[in-house]
Amino acid sequence: MSSTTTNHITAFRKAFKIDKTLNLSEAAPLIEAIYDAQSEAYAAVWAIDWDTPAVGFRAQTLFNLLSRTYEHAQAMLVASVTGSPASSEVLGRTVIEGAINVTYLAAKGNPGMLLNFLHSWVSEHDKKLTDWRRLIADRAPPNVLDRIDIRQSLLGPLSTYLKGAEVHCGLAAERSSSPWPKQLLQRFQALGREEAYFECYHRLSGACHLTGEDTINYLITQEMPQDMQVRMGREAWAYSRMMTMFSSLFFLDAAKACAQAFGGTIPSIDVHHTRIVQEIVKIGPAAGVPNAAA
Repeated sequence: MSSTTTNHITAFRKAFKIDKTLNLSEAAPLIEAIYDAQSEAYAAVWAIDWDTPAVGFRAQTLFNLLSRTYEHAQAMLVASVTGSPASSEVLGRTVIEGAINVTYLAAKGNPGMLLNFLHSWVSEHDKKLTDWRRLIADRAPPNVLDRIDIRQSLLGPLSTYLKGAEVHCGLAAERSSSPWPKQLLQRFQALGREEAYFECYHRLSGACHLTGEDTINYLITQEMPQDMQVRMGREAWAYSRMMTMFSSLFFLDAAKACAQAFGGTIPSIDVHHTRIVQEIVKIGPAAGVPNAAA
């Protein structure tokens, strides 16, 4: 184990107060991969000369989005190693969505599209507040309505800030020609990853939305011998671990896209990608994947 690897594992334990006796060998390839990718993406983005306001705006915004996704990736691994496989699936789905958004914005977008992305939240939040107020207008206490109004009024300065950024960076033309796709599936499709939407993102919806899938499986197993229940439980656990591996690959792709958007690279990505794929193949049979090596 290299000193860099040891440092990453030590940093992970310290940051999340994980007992030193807990064996992290199975999660180590993922911890090492996301830590290296994050630091190398930072080096790539901050290495260039932000020669225009638009470049600086894009660099800081993209890296902030990547960093937020990185935090979820860390939390996903914490949940996985501390005995919360279902929660790791929920976080893994969030990592995938965040990574696809960052990858799309970095590979297909420009500063104008980033502004449209930010404006989309302001518009949607404003709409939700309006709908909420309308729903409770005839029965809510005045102070509740006042708080909604205050919250809605705070969106004004946010819109003003974004409009100021548009003027300062000269992004009016880019905004009008670079819409932000409203549907996540459209972003998968534009990146040539439509299959991954169904294979990974949609597949993780059970834990995230508390669908009937796991409960049906639970009910069915009540009629089975205990040894079969144990086997199915182990398979479910291995499946959750495998999905954290897939989610980590999405994060590596996002880090790579960020670096490439500014002419940089992620030097460690090929080694980490190969290692994670090997781990997926290894755990595949235990996770219920037939012919995982095929």
